Amino acid sequence: MTLSWNAAADNVGVTGYRVYRDGTLVASPSGTSVSMTGLSAGVPYSFTVSALDAAGNVSALSAPLSMTIRQILWSAGMEMGNMSEWSEEVVTGNAATVAVTAASVGIPPKGGNWVMRQSVLSASGAAEASGTRMFLYEPLNTLAWAGTTMYWSWWDYFPTTITFSPNDAYILWGIIGKDAAGSYNPIFSLVFHNSGNTLDLIWSPNNKAPSAGPHIGESGWRLYSSNAAVPVRQWVFFEAMITPKADFTGALKFWMNGQVLFDLSRVKTMYPDTGQGLFAIEQAGYGSGLTPMPNVHYVDDVTLSLGRMSYGL
Repeated sequence: MTLSWNAAADNVGVTGYRVYRDGTLVASPSGTSVSMTGLSAGVPYSFTVSALDAAGNVSALSAPLSMTIRQILWSAGMEMGNMSEWSEEVVTGNAATVAVTAASVGIPPKGGNWVMRQSVLSASGAAEASGTRMFLYEPLNTLAWAGTTMYWSWWDYFPTTITFSPNDAYILWGIIGKDAAGSYNPIFSLVFHNSGNTLDLIWSPNNKAPSAGPHIGESGWRLYSSNAAVPVRQWVFFEAMITPKADFTGALKFWMNGQVLFDLSRVKTMYPDTGQGLFAIEQAGYGSGLTPMPNVHYVDDVTLSLGRMSYGL
């Protein structure tokens, strides 16, 4: 990373600068830029600069520059006009995920010309809901088994509010795992509430997550609710922080447009490793009994990183 600043003026003549990181002198360049090495992703840093003249006088420190290094491990912007950045699409019933240009569907662009459109087209005609789910497996799986805290973020555009009966559902996002029998099951799901256009976070949506959890002393299906309504007809920024743990030392935190929606600590977030290991994330449009139908939302600039992305970019 390179830091740069405006040149200082002095009646004797500036001969160089001193650069401080968190109050410690780390560089003394003669010019107005310096390369910083050895920085860690996800760690906050504060940098200040002072100027030195030929007489040995040192200026006051500059205003601090505070920053956190973001290491992006994977991203999907759909700018190739397809879903090739993802590991797999799984479709149930009548649904589809395709890349479209924002202009072609009459919505404002976000990170580029292309966006991902996820559509529930009609009822499945079976017991299971209709839905489309885009999965990423690696490097998620490797990070999970190393216990590495990770951040998943995306921009979402909802043309209208979404409603359904209390017996139906609409899933937006989820953590998926594989149990000892080799079955794939959701661990946590981010879902819409049936009214109010708010969101719920559900542990063990199908009652097949690890039997004990998510917290010590708990078991079975658990629901956490937010009263913050999801805006419509504008791009909305979602972030998830995940500490993947099969014991009660994990964490899961969600933000929407910088506002905390859910903050769970000391929880399970994955199955134990029994040789079947899999940890994946799904970006979904999956539901039943939805109004309106067809039901559509748009996704752009999905990232997996080791630090929080900046809301507002």
